[in-house]
Amino acid sequence: MQTLTILIALVFTLLGVPEAAQAPGMNPADPLAMARVLAATYPAQPIMSYIPALSWSGSLRLSAMTGEAQWREKAMKDMQAFISGQTPAIAEPYRLTSLAGALAFFDAAELNKNADAGVLAQKVADFITDTPIGTYRFATYWTDDMFMMGSVLSRAGNAAWSPLSTMLTTWANKLQRPDGLFIHASDGPHAWGRGNGFALLGVTEALTHLPASGSTPALLTIYRTHVAALVRHQSDDGSWRQVIDEPASYRELTATAMIVAALSRGVARGWIDRTTYLPIVDKGWAAVAARVMPDGTVRDVCSGTGAGPTKEYYLNRPVVNGADDRGGAMALLAAIEVATLRKGR
Repeated sequence: MQTLTILIALVFTLLGVPEAAQAPGMNPADPLAMARVLAATYPAQPIMSYIPALSWSGSLRLSAMTGEAQWREKAMKDMQAFISGQTPAIAEPYRLTSLAGALAFFDAAELNKNADAGVLAQKVADFITDTPIGTYRFATYWTDDMFMMGSVLSRAGNAAWSPLSTMLTTWANKLQRPDGLFIHASDGPHAWGRGNGFALLGVTEALTHLPASGSTPALLTIYRTHVAALVRHQSDDGSWRQVIDEPASYRELTATAMIVAALSRGVARGWIDRTTYLPIVDKGWAAVAARVMPDGTVRDVCSGTGAGPTKEYYLNRPVVNGADDRGGAMALLAAIEVATLRKGR
């Protein structure tokens, strides 16, 4: 751990991070200070996947918010191999979790004015949607799909919007329970924490990027019903659990970070009541901050998880405590969304 801390400090120095933002002196309650730590630390593996893409997108947004170019430069350096074609962005085995990496390239086109990144991102989106109407290429029919497709297709232009709206409402009809929570999959009939985060963020992305249309009321209903259900299960420390409605399960970082991010954007954009939900966001952010260490390592992160038939399957998934690209990316997303919300207060 001491070696990792020294390496992080060296990275800060090389990137020119302001001393006040460096660990261990950062204020964990300050989302921008934490975002700087996480942007400097992650991703350790710059592969084509939604996980590093969330870190790259968060870094691009951090530079846009602060005027600190080093975060954008670090992200673009990681992404350049894909933009140049040196490393294929579309490669077998084709999985939505990999193709969803395109979300960061859309953001690079918008925030960094990188036209080549936009061309690549659109190519990936077209590859995903190259399928007959009513069918969904590479879908697992898990809630994961709602974020993987939602984050990319919502940014991909008019041709992708109608299929995306249909997909999200179809998945919600199958996977959203009467109480508002989502099961992970038809063969994974439990309210897995990160699975609920995927569902909520997928709808959040669609509401953010799609123009107002006839599908908007249905998506808002899915979002608001889900939010109301999740709030009923927030733990006393502000976190959400590995299995949302199982009080005996542990309090998990990625689910908490994703829910906090989606709630923050909902409050900022007026989808949910500010007075009601700001305290919930603040409490949730405190739970995220408590699980991010000054050196950027994280704790209480569920490892990669497919659909499983029993609640015990989810309860017994390995837990990561330490450096973790997934946990770091999700925490960075939450930090950026909370910072954006607080800036607009």
